[in-house]
Amino acid sequence: MSIGKYVTNPGVVGAAFGAVGTARRTQNMRKDWRRFLVWGVWLAGLALAVASVAMQDEDEEFSGKGRKRLKK
Repeated sequence: MSIGKYVTNPGVVGAAFGAVGTARRTQNMRKDWRRFLVWGVWLAGLALAVASVAMQDEDEEFSGKGRKRLKK
């Protein structure tokens, strides 16, 4: 597993930079459950971006390469 494919993926980079906006948004919020919810949503988005990169190799395997096409 190479870390380079995660660092160079625009989805992961965009989700990581989303932390800046999330930090700005939560800076003036009260310290209650809503702040944790906002950070939880950001973390879920980052996890989805990383998971999509991790599953990219399997997706290419099923995208038609090595798969027999049915004749109509």
